[in-house]
Amino acid sequence: FFIEEICRDMYRSDPEWKIILLRYFNPVGAHPSGFIGEDPSGIPNNLMPFVQQVAVGRRPTLTVYGNDYSTKDGTG
Repeated sequence: FFIEEICRDMYRSDPEWKIILLRYFNPVGAHPSGFIGEDPSGIPNNLMPFVQQVAVGRRPTLTVYGNDYSTKDGTG
């Protein structure tokens, strides 16, 4: 994927970069009004709401459990 090549080049040019690529293929989105979207009132049942909650400061960290996910390049 092209974005992976860009990130790899950025890291090679400056190893101080901290880069992570999240491969997540469930569609996510929201209605412009904000009334429909990924902001569950209870405990989320998928990863994306947790990512968004960390991004806006509602949660301090993101934890992904498991290390046996089958990925093409073996990084899962």
